[in-house]
Amino acid sequence: VAQAGRQGAVTIATNMAGRGTDILLGGNPDFLAKEVLRRKGLDPATAEAEARQAAWEEARKTTEPEHGRVVQAGGLHIVGTERHESRRVDNQLRGRSGRQGDPGSSRFYLSLEDDLLRIFGAERIQRIMERLGMEEGEPIEHKLVTRAIATAQKRVETHNFEIRKHLLEYDDVMNKQREIIYGMRRQILEGESQADTIAEWID
Repeated sequence: VAQAGRQGAVTIATNMAGRGTDILLGGNPDFLAKEVLRRKGLDPATAEAEARQAAWEEARKTTEPEHGRVVQAGGLHIVGTERHESRRVDNQLRGRSGRQGDPGSSRFYLSLEDDLLRIFGAERIQRIMERLGMEEGEPIEHKLVTRAIATAQKRVETHNFEIRKHLLEYDDVMNKQREIIYGMRRQILEGESQADTIAEWID
């Protein structure tokens, strides 16, 4: 994933791949330097500072000119094969294509048979398509469709939020029970008067 910005590179990855990895246009010289060291039979973790510096400078000779060519070509292009249930993840993916002012673009491809649309928005989008006079196999590019997809994502997010909210409520009940039981246990272990303990439990 670190080398996804190299010229002519095609990287196939999951939607969360490479988190914390910097995608530099033209390639990441730090990761490339490690490859240079391995080719020379050196371990990047234990190689001497001079060898690491030399490898990094060698990597820069490759990445510097490539950076200009990749920028000229339009930068990193993200192709999504579906839309995620969470808009946040989609936006994270889009963000990989425009690192710190770098050029880039993104495009997502969907089907009405995708889970997100099938469960939450297929009928509405189908009606929009019929209204616009679209036929089978024709690419759908319209603001109404985009808005309907965003609405479907909001509904999924709301549903997931409610699930987490109920789970937290159940956990609060369990936590109160734990506090009571462990409180009783502590009193018994510390040898407190049984009469005092029983009176406290009754209260």
